[in-house]
Amino acid sequence: MEAVEIGRLADDQYEFEGYDHVRYTARALAENQEGCFGFLHIVGEDFFGERDHLESCGGGLEEGESLNDTIRREVMEELGLEVLSCEYVGTIIDSYNLIRRITVSSFFHCKVDSSALQETHRTEEEQILIKEIVWLTAEEALNWLENRAEHKVDKLVQRRDAMALRYYLEQTGRLKK
Repeated sequence: MEAVEIGRLADDQYEFEGYDHVRYTARALAENQEGCFGFLHIVGEDFFGERDHLESCGGGLEEGESLNDTIRREVMEELGLEVLSCEYVGTIIDSYNLIRRITVSSFFHCKVDSSALQETHRTEEEQILIKEIVWLTAEEALNWLENRAEHKVDKLVQRRDAMALRYYLEQTGRLKK
């Protein structure tokens, strides 16, 4: 897998105080059999403040895991779905000033069968913050990601995911540049 940089995003929502760590993640553009993309609807309040945003499924690499292992585990844990096929899309590097972190997110297009729902295995924090799984067409997803960010963290997360989804759709000819 050759790394493709989709883009870089700087945190313009929280005050910069330097960075002290880098986190590597795998994130899914999970598409079901109807051609809709699944996102986690995150609602609540935490260290970042209020949240009400869509977020791609995904998370950090655990020791000894490959990116492919991570994305399959995260999709099962957060969506309760098995990945049928998985293709690397590209990487986005973004920063989160409030937690002094740079995140390197490798995005994958994952085909899933949303009718074969299994039990999720979410962390305690995920159980609190994940309100629901939302399935949207590509157009609906881009509209939400690009236009419905009210809180600071919503803007950071949704612009990252919008960039990845738009890039994937353009590269596959499903969206004109």
